Amino acid sequence: MLDEAGLPGARIVASGGLDEYAIASLVARGAPIDAYGVGTKMGTSADAPYLDSAYKLTEFGGRPVMKLSEGKATLPGAKQVHRGPGGDLIALRGEPAPPGHQPLLVPVMRHGTRLHPPEQLATARQRCAHDLAWLPGPARRLRSPTPVSVAISPALSALRQRLPSRLRPPGATALP
Repeated sequence: MLDEAGLPGARIVASGGLDEYAIASLVARGAPIDAYGVGTKMGTSADAPYLDSAYKLTEFGGRPVMKLSEGKATLPGAKQVHRGPGGDLIALRGEPAPPGHQPLLVPVMRHGTRLHPPEQLATARQRCAHDLAWLPGPARRLRSPTPVSVAISPALSALRQRLPSRLRPPGATALP
């Protein structure tokens, strides 16, 4: 209608109650929309309307610790995540990145002070595009995505095996 009215350069912005599924449906139907405004459904998700999280101590006084409760045991020690061609690797913070892997975790604040200047929008957009391009197609699917493979480094796995015996009081029984 805009083209027919002599306004072929008019940009169309859709907004109001949009989420990833509504946008995918509009795109699939060929709607001539140039930009989408997502607000309400950006802050909360209908299928998971809150973030359920728990703080789990993994290092205290420079020493690795872990939760030992059955079914809730944690990975001990400060960690780093390395991203590589085959997926992600959770490792101890001091472990070097395996060949072809890139460390993902970087400090952003120290003692309440920001360590880096604010990132420019174009830089953040580039980083996001790079991260999305890295994901395999099945992980980017909107419906029934296949998670990226996540492995645990041999050093972290070994620490996870030997630490419980050092943390339990004498005479305590081991977990099954």
